[in-house]
Amino acid sequence: MGFQPHPKERNRLMRVREELIDEVSLRTDGTHLTPCFHIYYRKAPFTSLYVDLVNNSLWRVMKAREPITTNLWWNVKIPQEGPYYYEMEHFEAVWRDVVLALERYILPYMDAMSVEKLLDFMVKPQRREDGEKEIFRVNQIVFFSDIYFACMDEAAVYGVGLWIAGRYTEGLPYLIFAQNKYREHIRPHEPEKEQFNEGRVLGMLDKLISTYECKPQELKETVERLTDQIAENWADYMM
Repeated sequence: MGFQPHPKERNRLMRVREELIDEVSLRTDGTHLTPCFHIYYRKAPFTSLYVDLVNNSLWRVMKAREPITTNLWWNVKIPQEGPYYYEMEHFEAVWRDVVLALERYILPYMDAMSVEKLLDFMVKPQRREDGEKEIFRVNQIVFFSDIYFACMDEAAVYGVGLWIAGRYTEGLPYLIFAQNKYREHIRPHEPEKEQFNEGRVLGMLDKLISTYECKPQELKETVERLTDQIAENWADYMM
């Protein structure tokens, strides 16, 4: 289906396209094995749209249309003695439903995604025409009153996206907000900040905003150069 292994993590499969990156992976949370689906903006892969399995948005959509029998993730059996295990029939039933979800819902959704729509997710609650929540969502839409770090990644992605489109005045508040949050977040690790994704993102934001303030005539070229570098080395910036 066009996916390849993530260069650094074996349980993640990536489909790297010109503008977007699609991900299919498996996550183990205690007694669950959960399939995960993400869409990243390749020029700013600091956070993603992800399938809302916790709130069952995908499950509700499929249940109304398909003969699925599972919750789209696996539960292990915990015996009195011996190791955990999956019942074969349960594992195969979930596998069939997940394959159906991938082929009929996830991949078509990924194929139809655009940069404009992805950026819109970062700042607006998303609902389908029938009033249901979208299958994909972000961790937190941007709200400038956030006193912690809930939406700094979304602000960075949105601000960078606006600047790539040449909308500098509109994007500046989001970049400054993200810059301040990243700097506060990375402060305890300042000496080794380049070892962390947050430190690399902060370095990029510092360069963009410094160019805006000191050499505005070079801003378009700087935005293109930095975001092209990120697109080439996307795995270094992906959370």
